[in-house]
Amino acid sequence: MDESGQSTISIRPSAERTVAPASIAFWRRDLWLHVLVGAFVIAYCISTIVVSRPSGFNTFWDGGVYTVAEILPVLAMVLCAMRWPAQRAPWLLIGAGALTHAAGDLIYSFHDQNLVPTPVPATSDYVYLVAYVLLVVGVVLLTQSHVGRISAAVRVEGLVAGVAVAALAALLWFGPVLSATGSLWHVIIADAYPVGNLVLLVLLISSLAPYGYQPNVPVALFLGAVAWFVFGDVVYFSQSTDGTFVSRTFLEATWVIGLWLAGLAATAVDRRRSGALRRKRPAEHGATWVPLAATSVCVAVLLSYLVISGVDQAAMVLASVGLVGAALDVTLVARQRRATPNPFKVDAVTGLMTREPFSQELGRLLADGEPGVVGVVVLDIVDFAGVNDAIGYAVAEELLWVIGRRAQHRLGDGVLFARLQGDDFAAAARLGSHEDVTSLAETVRGLCTDRFRLSGFSVGVLARVGVAVATEPTVSPTELLANAEAALSRSGTASAPL
Repeated sequence: MDESGQSTISIRPSAERTVAPASIAFWRRDLWLHVLVGAFVIAYCISTIVVSRPSGFNTFWDGGVYTVAEILPVLAMVLCAMRWPAQRAPWLLIGAGALTHAAGDLIYSFHDQNLVPTPVPATSDYVYLVAYVLLVVGVVLLTQSHVGRISAAVRVEGLVAGVAVAALAALLWFGPVLSATGSLWHVIIADAYPVGNLVLLVLLISSLAPYGYQPNVPVALFLGAVAWFVFGDVVYFSQSTDGTFVSRTFLEATWVIGLWLAGLAATAVDRRRSGALRRKRPAEHGATWVPLAATSVCVAVLLSYLVISGVDQAAMVLASVGLVGAALDVTLVARQRRATPNPFKVDAVTGLMTREPFSQELGRLLADGEPGVVGVVVLDIVDFAGVNDAIGYAVAEELLWVIGRRAQHRLGDGVLFARLQGDDFAAAARLGSHEDVTSLAETVRGLCTDRFRLSGFSVGVLARVGVAVATEPTVSPTELLANAEAALSRSGTASAPL
């Protein structure tokens, strides 16, 4: 800590390797890679229509250009894993899934399709199955584990929405696909693809809930990539089951296009700044139309199962799970509302009181007539926008939450503590002397002295405090708080007696 009372600032992964804040989007730095991937994807799309093929066999464009096009995006995923340790495991798993899928394509091209008849299941099918497992686990880690601190009600709401969409997909498309017959392995392999797509659909929709169904650019790109995979597989397996599949169509390019989008998502940066934190997060209060719409879809699917013959049981099971989840969501939301009767007086990110109730409590403290002085300490994080850019807004919000938890443990019950706005906090208490107020300021400043360990990052922040002291009961809480905030701009730690 320097002479002005400011703590050390740095952001680095937990492995102690320095990470500088991002000044430009990674896309510019990695433009060469995405242009190269795009060139191969476009070349394959053109060749799908233009290049003639022997019936049932792949040419150089399928085995060569296609393989390069699906492997190159893995480089972007590896770059992301190297730069952002918090996302290392999911992106490495997704990259491993893509490489495994490419290996399955090569096995099919050079071995399975040359067998007469082509075995079902073939060797490549087992490899594809492993690829699906890696992709699903990677998607789970990426979409469910790195969205910051959110309520259980929001997670359940997203799960209900995802299950409802999956139930509708099973009703419209997956019935014939899930009705595989033959040997045990034949049934397992045949059903693994549509079941894997149903799982990805659930993850795709449920991951939107923590973002208030308004994802940022990296999330939107990744969700688009997953949606593209699912769309391609749904259409392909539906056509294959119906006997209507025709080769040399744009459908064959869906996998490489989806991987291209995933590569773009891996090297994109969330550019939201701290100003976004001053607005109420829609994710904490949910979008009321989402559970209502999801429940309606589940009811419609169940009615279709009861009325229409031939509907697969998977749709019925998913719809039933969705209705149970909807009931649980209602219970969690009701409990959350009882715990916070006035949500406008409680900060959604930290759970602390906001400026208005803090000012009211401060007024009561000034008017209680007790001996001593009333001190207010305002805490501000310097360049919080830079922290936000370097580690992403979700992890930055986690930092604010940890500050609130530290305050609850270190300040005690006799001290009021609130989040005023953005990255500004305030503490207030009636104390015996000015020296006690100075001691309180040191304790508040100490909330940011220790490093924060957040989702794989070790973060140190630059913090400053401003202090105002009231010795007369006639001072208004608004004036006292305003003087403490004004003291922030004069020095690292300032005192403004009233």
